[in-house]
Formats: sequence, C-alpha cells, structure tokens
Amino acid sequence: MLLAPCPAQRAPRSVPAVRTPLPPLPGLLAYEATARLGSIAAAADELGLSASAVSQRIRVLETQLGIALFERQARSIRLTPMGQAYLPTVRGAFDDLSAGTTGLFGPAGRGRLTVRVQVSYAMTWLMPRLPDFHDDYPHIDLRVVTAIWANEVPPHEVDLEIRHGNGRWAGFTADLLHEDQAVVVGSPAHLEAYGPLTGPADLEQRPRVHVIGYDDLWQRLFPHTPPPSRGAEATITLDTTVAATQFAASGLHCALVPERFARAAVRDGRLVVLHDRLVPLRQAHYLLQREGKGEGEAHMSPEGRTFVQWLIRQDIEDPPLQPGG
Repeated sequence: MLLAPCPAQRAPRSVPAVRTPLPPLPGLLAYEATARLGSIAAAADELGLSASAVSQRIRVLETQLGIALFERQARSIRLTPMGQAYLPTVRGAFDDLSAGTTGLFGPAGRGRLTVRVQVSYAMTWLMPRLPDFHDDYPHIDLRVVTAIWANEVPPHEVDLEIRHGNGRWAGFTADLLHEDQAVVVGSPAHLEAYGPLTGPADLEQRPRVHVIGYDDLWQRLFPHTPPPSRGAEATITLDTTVAATQFAASGLHCALVPERFARAAVRDGRLVVLHDRLVPLRQAHYLLQREGKGEGEAHMSPEGRTFVQWLIRQDIEDPPLQPGG
C-alpha cells in the first residue's frame, strides 16, 4: 500500500552538481552539545575534550559562519538569536544521521548476524520459531535473507548460510546441521475423502503433488510401485516445498515433503500425516561458512555460535513427527 506524504514532509530536493562547503564538523558538534547541555564544561565532558578545546572549536565555527552563536558572560553562556535559529537545522541533521546509521547498521554495542537460507527452510521451519529467538536474544540484530536475494547481498556480508544438499560446495566449509526424512501429508479434507495411505495401489487413486528436486521420493516410499495406469490421478508439479505444503493444506492433494517443513502445519492441524513410514532423504541441511572466515564453531562470532546452538535446541525441544506413534 502506498502512503501519501504527510504535510510536514519535505519535498525531494535535487542534488547540486557542486556541494556548498560545509561548516567544520568538530565545531558543529561542540556548538550543538553546548546549546543542548547549557554549558561549555558539560559539553566538554560529553565530548571528551577540555573546555578550552570546545571553546576553540565554537570560535572556528563562528568565524567561518561570520556570526556569533553564543553570548559569553563571566559565568554563563547563552545562544544569540542567530544561534537559536541555526540550532534546529544542526540538530535535525545529527538526528537524521543517527537514525540512518542505526537503521542500517544497528545500535552501537549490539550484535549483528546475517544468515542466508533457502526459501522453504525459512518459510516453513525457521520463521515460526524466530519470535522465540528474538525473545531469548534481544541484543542480537538478526538479518535473514533468502536465496532469492543472493545477488543483492554481497558474499562478505553473509555470516552463515544454511543449504540443503550433499555437503560439498566449492568455496565453503560445511558442517552437518540437520538430517531429514520425508513424510506423506495432506489436508484434513484429504484424509476424510481418501482415508490413510495404505499402499501403491491406493496411492494411484489420489491426487498428488510432486516437488522438483525430490524426484525419487514416491518411488522410494513404495519401491515396487508399477508405472501409473491410464486411470491414475494426475500429479501437479511445484518447484518448492513451501508451495507444496501450502497447496496440500488448502485442497485435496497429498504431498511427500521433508518432515521438518511439514512439522508446524501438522502440529497446528492444517496438515495430517497420511502414512506411517518416513523416507530418509539422501541430502541434508548444512551450515556453511565461506572459506577464509574460519572453520567450525570455535571460529564463529559469538552471535553465530548463539544462533547455531539455538537451532540445534529447536530439534530437542520440538522433536520430529512420529507417524503412527
């Protein structure tokens, strides 16, 4: 939804080809701190300078501007009318700089961690748990990016990456994070219409979802399944597990997907397990670090170690589904 600009917003300004010289930053800092705190001594304490250094910086600024910003008296200092008029501009510039810096880089002293994950892992498994991570570790500013934005985030800005595969990627060290199995799921409506899945002949009569990349799972669930007959239900092919689980939850198609990605939907009742057998996947989820950043948990940042240990705890606190149990 587009938001209309409020009246107080300034209209965009064109950037001049040659910028007007700016006043010296040390003088602006000294001027703003003195005006805000009401004394040179207080400004000196905040800036870590001597009172004479603060006074000197203000004088240099006044000389460049060609105006007096303060009226100096024996035991006090106060803003001149021009000093009072200039203050909102300087303070607004500092506020904008502070807000922009914090928004982009996070508050000073806070931990930051950037993790890249695949879309299905993010949407079906990680996102439902992230509020707990935030509650447990509010001092860590976590940025999660998916493979969709792979070209938008420079490699050196990614601290950790989670990928599904065989554990071998050029340019990365990989540590096993999750071993996974696949489970047959469908909506409660599917279960009501077709009942539990009993065998290959039964499977042939059901509408199914096929997920690109998991080409052999149905055959491995029922190794002696004959080729589909002319009367078999057609399958729908989708390119991500998140699409397959959402599609299965909203209709009458069943899906054979990684148990981890179906876990939350089964627990909240949007999907049900249709068969009592799990199919081991031939690939697993690995934690990747780019070569040159170190190898193993001992070389991770404290924020990275915290995140990985939290991930591992999720499988302990929320164990895999046990079909038929």
